[in-house]
Amino acid sequence: MPFAEVGAHRVYYERRGTGAPVLLLNGLNADHSAWGIQTDALSDRFEVVVFDNPGIGRTTGPAGYTSELFADVAIGLLDRLGIARAHVVGASMGGTIAQQIALRRPALVRSLALHCTWGRCDAYLAALFRSWAAIALAMPLHELLRQIWLWVFTPRWYATPGQMDDLERQARDNPFPQSPEAFCDQAAACIAHDVLDRCQQISAPTLITVGDGDLLAPPYHSRALAERIPGARLHVWPEMGHAPFWEIPDRFNELTVDFLAESA
Repeated sequence: MPFAEVGAHRVYYERRGTGAPVLLLNGLNADHSAWGIQTDALSDRFEVVVFDNPGIGRTTGPAGYTSELFADVAIGLLDRLGIARAHVVGASMGGTIAQQIALRRPALVRSLALHCTWGRCDAYLAALFRSWAAIALAMPLHELLRQIWLWVFTPRWYATPGQMDDLERQARDNPFPQSPEAFCDQAAACIAHDVLDRCQQISAPTLITVGDGDLLAPPYHSRALAERIPGARLHVWPEMGHAPFWEIPDRFNELTVDFLAESA
């Protein structure tokens, strides 16, 4: 199994495909497998790098998480792999990490794709993360996940036979479940993230997408990023929540591939 020593962290990662490198960054409580559909789709044309953030999956190391720390670990991983430039794609918390990478190592970022994310955590979003952290400490992991999924997926997804059964099974069979403490530390990093006043410094070609019905990170967060990042393009998914990469993967992947090709 591939691991890389990055500072004080031992990082689990996977590489697939050939071509221009694409780094996929995961959200809160998501390991590298959350990008499984995109890894399969993109590896036909790109070299895809996915990994487990600190606090999830098989990556180990000290806590005290921040979006800056997550970005430094991601940057260190690419350095270890000898990747000097990459397309950087992040969703939700992964989008906050992507922003930090673009600010901390601009020369590394060939293009930037930010999905259903935020540049500054506001009171609404902070309250949501704190409520989940309280559930994480008080209830079994599967109950926490059931609460999170209500904020992530649309009613249409719930009505599709087998979808929630598959999620329940994947969560139950996960050999590396996240600990309550690690979840709370990742949630604290989400709350502390605030780069909105510096986003005008991002120079990479940028695509921002969000579902028009995203309950977790409402569209005003994405609009605020698009207003500040020079030349950023905003795409709003109609009748969609927080997870277009799962619910409408074909359309999501097509938009992503087209953007990456334009930014080659």
